[in-house]
Amino acid sequence: MTKPSARANCFDASALVKVYAEEPGSAIVREYFFHQAPTRYTTPFCFYEALNILKTKWRFRDQLSEAQYRSACFALTAWFRSSSRYIKDIDLTDIQVFNDVQEIANKHSLDISDAFQIVSVKSGYFSALANESQTLLITADQGLATAARAEGAKVWYILGEPPP
Repeated sequence: MTKPSARANCFDASALVKVYAEEPGSAIVREYFFHQAPTRYTTPFCFYEALNILKTKWRFRDQLSEAQYRSACFALTAWFRSSSRYIKDIDLTDIQVFNDVQEIANKHSLDISDAFQIVSVKSGYFSALANESQTLLITADQGLATAARAEGAKVWYILGEPPP
């Protein structure tokens, strides 16, 4: 049996919410997150976006109780602090980075947040990893998955593909 390659696993907001709140696909993502993905991280952008999604699920959709919301936010924040503390992400305010983000957003009709994730995976902290160790973008957003693949990123679309 071959040993799986070491790689960074970048969880976007749609995947992180499935880890910390009950949604379709949560069981699969949690299994991968907690038992199969030793190097897990997210961008600061995705961290804040996930917090906002959790807030929406509590405040506006009545999908989380206040206790569930606060517990999910605490767990997400604790994980983000421990996993991403020393990872220097790319600077979205850098004009060249923002131009790259805009180009990808325009090319694939993405929002800036999604385009930023692609640029981060391609040019950020773990971008030097290659071949079987290439960073894996994990998402429940099919449009992002399609665009990221078109840009050369390795992707796991969790709602339509088996775990890697």
